[in-house]
Amino acid sequence: MTKLTDVFKNMQEIMSANEYSDARFEADCLIEYVLGRPRPFYGTDYLVSSEREDKLYSLCEKRKNGYPLQYILGKWQFFDMELSVGEGVLIPRQDTEDVCLRAFDYIKKFNSPNVLDLCSGTGAIALAIKKYCPAANVVALEKYDDAYRYLEKNIKDTGLSILPIKADVFRFDYVIEPQTFDVIISNPPYIDEKLKGKLQTEVSFEPDTALFAGQNGLWFYKFIAKYYYKTIKDDGYLIFEYGYDQADDVRYIVESNQYAVEKEIVDTRGNPRGIIARKFRDISSKILD
Repeated sequence: MTKLTDVFKNMQEIMSANEYSDARFEADCLIEYVLGRPRPFYGTDYLVSSEREDKLYSLCEKRKNGYPLQYILGKWQFFDMELSVGEGVLIPRQDTEDVCLRAFDYIKKFNSPNVLDLCSGTGAIALAIKKYCPAANVVALEKYDDAYRYLEKNIKDTGLSILPIKADVFRFDYVIEPQTFDVIISNPPYIDEKLKGKLQTEVSFEPDTALFAGQNGLWFYKFIAKYYYKTIKDDGYLIFEYGYDQADDVRYIVESNQYAVEKEIVDTRGNPRGIIARKFRDISSKILD
């Protein structure tokens, strides 16, 4: 038996070897995960059993080696929702919250908007829209089995009424009637395929299918901007999240496909992070090579 205060100190020392770890915060998270309650609840004299101590140190070693904290916990906060996450699905991030906050204002312009979330993953965006824009009719599209299971679970756990569809973004446009959606929103894969194997270790545990895209990371933007154009109602919106260095490219793509840029979104660190574009006339467009 070891005092929790000593275990807490040892946990921080282990995880501090990972430069991307917030050792104190993550030690607190792991203690709550293993012991069932936040550390301050137990007091300074609380003793940890050898079995639980070993488990805590084992998880710290896993985290030290780059395995995502979110996957260890199996849950992560997005706005005030606790979403299930794990291997096979992208971890929701603050950047996406920043994009959603701006998107809400535009979605609320419609009385009962039809909203499509492409590449939905955990359903974070779709669920946030339904929670904070409750009049919206939200459809969440996800292709991959592992991610789709998390999408379905998060819909069930949150109790929010959105429609999940298991389908491929590159084929689903064919089955949508013209002028169906008031808003299409997406945080698609956007990292250049040439960067595979060159990102920080934490990211390497997330699915490649949710991270990397061809044509310098721009392929999804090019496809969606062109082929989903007809499915957006006149004066509806196309909303993208993108990488901090992709603002000029994505702006060029949407403008070249006959959208008018209404807002460019910056994240809490002041980096470009997304775009809101309006479909201002229903004419055919040409995809960019």
